[in-house]
Amino acid sequence: MRRSILALAATVAAGSAQAGIIDLGSMMGNANIYTIKNFSARSSDVEGAVVAGGNVDISSYSINANNKDAYGNYALVAGGSVKLKGGSIDNGKMYAGGGADLQWAAQPERASEKPIDFVASAAYYQALSGDLAKVQGTGIVSTLWGGAVVSGSGLGGVDVFNVSADMFRTSHSWTLDKLVKGQTLIFNISGANATFNDGGVSFEALKDYNVLFNFPDAVTLNVKGIIGSVLAPNATVSADWGVINGQVIVDTWNSTIQVNSNHYFTPVNLAGFRDAPPIVIPDKPIVVEPDPADVPEPGTLALMFAGVGMAVAARRVRRVPPPACA
Repeated sequence: MRRSILALAATVAAGSAQAGIIDLGSMMGNANIYTIKNFSARSSDVEGAVVAGGNVDISSYSINANNKDAYGNYALVAGGSVKLKGGSIDNGKMYAGGGADLQWAAQPERASEKPIDFVASAAYYQALSGDLAKVQGTGIVSTLWGGAVVSGSGLGGVDVFNVSADMFRTSHSWTLDKLVKGQTLIFNISGANATFNDGGVSFEALKDYNVLFNFPDAVTLNVKGIIGSVLAPNATVSADWGVINGQVIVDTWNSTIQVNSNHYFTPVNLAGFRDAPPIVIPDKPIVVEPDPADVPEPGTLALMFAGVGMAVAARRVRRVPPPACA
């Protein structure tokens, strides 16, 4: 009966708007950088933790100086081998699925337990980026005298902007309109080869917002000098110099860009979005549970259960035998 009621509730609510959580950090343990494949860097640093699905090869480089661990106590997680020549891995454990060769550096505590499923995490971020790109925009980005004008809905909450990478490539200024400080700004940025902020514009205007730059199409990505988190699960970052203030998810990292452990993306609910495909648990009975965001309003529930009551009553009426003939 419970399953039937839930199925009926899903049918009744099917025409209403759905809301899903956009969660950038949980799958990677809230690391500063996550790469699906290899991570390599020279003469720079990432202030928080690093999680890499492939090999890590760094020199004159520091990781997690600001003690922002992943999964509670990991400074570095690598699915493959780790090579470090000069620098440091600070304030947490290191896991290496392959060998570890650390020269001219302190030896961090080695962990034997891998805290992440790299296959599942890669699929999660690819689905997250692709599904997010399908969400209809609520605001627009236009140009004015060589600058970018970002106009929101005026409602606060979450605003989504769908825009070409060329819009931000050479912009020299920002103009913000109809935005509420503290709200979430999501930029879906199209383009296979995205050079972002080539003009060196200051992103200081975005420091009071929860910002995510999503690059669903990018296979190469040059991002520097920005405030906000970056989601580009199919892209390789190979540009040198610059700063990213936020979390970074990419396919491959081979860059000297500095990544700072601030402006991490805060999870939010967004109507019309689903953050991941359904999770299948094998060899266990399926229990249909309603998503809290999908629970109908009280009026909808009343109509639903009224409908159920009428259906039950109708069945009982049909089962009453006809009166005997005189």
